[in-house]
Amino acid sequence: MSGTPNALSEMKNLDHVVVTKDERPNPSFKQSALPGFKKTVQGRRAIRIFDGEPLPEEVMRDCLRDATLAPSSSNLQCYELYWVRDDEKKKQMAALCLGQPGAETAGDIVVVVSRVDDWKSHHAKLTRIMTDDGKKPMKGPVLDYYENVVPMLMKTDRWGFNNLKRRLMFWYRRRTEPTPNGPVRRADHRVYGTLQASLAAENLMLSIAAHGYESCPMGGIDKRGIGALLGLPETAEVVMVIGVGTGKPEGLFSARVRLPFHDLVKEV
Repeated sequence: MSGTPNALSEMKNLDHVVVTKDERPNPSFKQSALPGFKKTVQGRRAIRIFDGEPLPEEVMRDCLRDATLAPSSSNLQCYELYWVRDDEKKKQMAALCLGQPGAETAGDIVVVVSRVDDWKSHHAKLTRIMTDDGKKPMKGPVLDYYENVVPMLMKTDRWGFNNLKRRLMFWYRRRTEPTPNGPVRRADHRVYGTLQASLAAENLMLSIAAHGYESCPMGGIDKRGIGALLGLPETAEVVMVIGVGTGKPEGLFSARVRLPFHDLVKEV
């Protein structure tokens, strides 16, 4: 469940972008937005050699803001984006990316991190935002969802009592009605966190392309080493590193190849 329209309309005087009703997709987007979107999606490629120049600061910040507008389950936004700007840390990051040219030549580097461990603090902040510090209390299904359902799905403990509780609850409910299969275990929460972080990463790369620059997502990396470099707790998990910059022609290693459409898209 993402944030509700009513909740979004209440988010004022805060350091983020709010999507208003007038900005939501409508038929006019086919003329005003679709051509640019198609160009962005089709133009975005994994570029592995950059010219080494950072993006203008205001451009990079705008791309990162776009990334934070990605869909987020329960709107908990359990991820962090580390914009690596220090030159020495960039060199160390390139080594931790196993010397991949997409990191060695990047003008900017962004590390995408799953932070499921922060769900409780994000839940508290989100509640304060949605209620305007308690001045506009949540009601009905929204109140029940954020006070009861979200904690039930996200709570963990050292002994696994919450995991067992969820497993039994899902099993019992599944006997009579369609029921989610998780999250139950830590492995499920890891999948959850990777999904949230990856959605933000895709938003970021599309925004970079729309701004006229290029990117390279990298997953073959020393995640533990990167976590140590960034001072992350053990409960955080590095998902990927994204190299950003102006790509060189030789940075496009091959033509785009995709499996046939019907191998990937199934109509049922």
